[in-house]
Amino acid sequence: MPPANQIVVRPARVADATPILSLVNELALKQVMLPRSPASVIENIRDFFLAEVDGEFAGCGALAVSWTDLAEVRSLAVRPALQGKGVGRVLVEALVADARRLGIPRLFAFTYVPDFFGKLDFTICQHEDLPHKVFNDCRHCPKFLACDEIAMTRVLDAKLSPPKLFGKPQRAIPLPQRTPSFVPPAGAKPVPKP
Repeated sequence: MPPANQIVVRPARVADATPILSLVNELALKQVMLPRSPASVIENIRDFFLAEVDGEFAGCGALAVSWTDLAEVRSLAVRPALQGKGVGRVLVEALVADARRLGIPRLFAFTYVPDFFGKLDFTICQHEDLPHKVFNDCRHCPKFLACDEIAMTRVLDAKLSPPKLFGKPQRAIPLPQRTPSFVPPAGAKPVPKP
């Protein structure tokens, strides 16, 4: 039996989808994270870890593998009454340990709380510094054309996190412009204004 107030982290089970969804979407309503659909949680339940304090659900986080050298820390959420008590830190440590177990040398996160991740050795980067494959989920995000999350990365093993993969630079395609601009093709005649 764990001592009182000890934080216990374990892999999530399908039955945990309901409290995960409830917490994540409660925090999304407060604009501190993005919402998740029931299908996105249930289909990815193996990515999630759960934190419990005194046997009660305290928070969750997921490690989503993007590529052989990259994974995302996502859906990190702690019940408001337990925030600031180390639950988030313990969850991230569990996700880091799982990334190391899988041999993933680099993590990234999109967040509204960069100070928290900064204390855990993540550094701010530009969205464009991440490989384009990390933006697959972004296409379905309600903030896709006006993303206000901060991108952060953490290198776990610099030897295994090369700057290039398959001979190509690890750079992302730029996000769509918020205001589309039209550039006429080379040699096109300007259209006279009425």
